[in-house]
Amino acid sequence: MDSTKLYRLIGSISRQSTTSVNQQVSQLGLDNNLFVYLMRIVENEGLSQVALVTMVRVDKTTLSRALNKLIAEGYIDKVTDPQNKKFKNLYPTKEGKEVYNHLYRIEQAYIQNALKDVSPSEQLTLGKTLEKIYNAL
Repeated sequence: MDSTKLYRLIGSISRQSTTSVNQQVSQLGLDNNLFVYLMRIVENEGLSQVALVTMVRVDKTTLSRALNKLIAEGYIDKVTDPQNKKFKNLYPTKEGKEVYNHLYRIEQAYIQNALKDVSPSEQLTLGKTLEKIYNAL
């Protein structure tokens, strides 16, 4: 497979998985990738918006809009950093943590299905290769 086809395949897999999970979580008000941000916040309580931007690789404006929606839905809170008043740290609410458990189950089911025919050694090789690509971007 040539490099263009490979890169397009990676993009197609990403879009397909995101679309599928977005559809499954839309009834929770977490479509449009909001579930991604909520999951990272629950998994990394207290992280800054800057750290989240770096983690999920979106622009600051997109993230800011998404965070405002998560706040409006009652899933997260922004708390002023005690060391630097200019920074806000992100914390899940009780409801955000409860929804996370549902999101996690959806994500794990999707992953298990997607990787069911990929051996552990193939997953290891694929993971290393994708990390190289990720770090090069």
